Amino acid sequence: MVMYQKTMAKNGRHEPADVTNNIATLSGIVLQVFKRSSHGSQFHSIPEATALLQVHQHVLLAPTSFLILLNMQPLKVNNSGFQLSPVDMVLFNDLRNGKEQLKKAMKAFRKQEKVEDNA
Repeated sequence: MVMYQKTMAKNGRHEPADVTNNIATLSGIVLQVFKRSSHGSQFHSIPEATALLQVHQHVLLAPTSFLILLNMQPLKVNNSGFQLSPVDMVLFNDLRNGKEQLKKAMKAFRKQEKVEDNA
């Protein structure tokens, strides 16, 4: 994970940020994409989209799109991926099953921001 923050200078640049106390101050978050395997809690570091080239895939997220919730460290971590604990796998499935509700909440949040900006 790499975090970026815009400097305060006029026409400020986006520079890497090692630490932040407030996620809203970030301008972007770069994350590595992992593909869930058919073996339950296993996740692979090379998703299908880049499997032919055998390279990792990354995504740039806005800070408002970042959500993380883990109860414990992944059980196994190596170059090919990682394995979530059974407790965290339940959380993963709950978030995945609630994806549509999360999308609706994000849409309502953006709508709320527009109303406040126009006020």
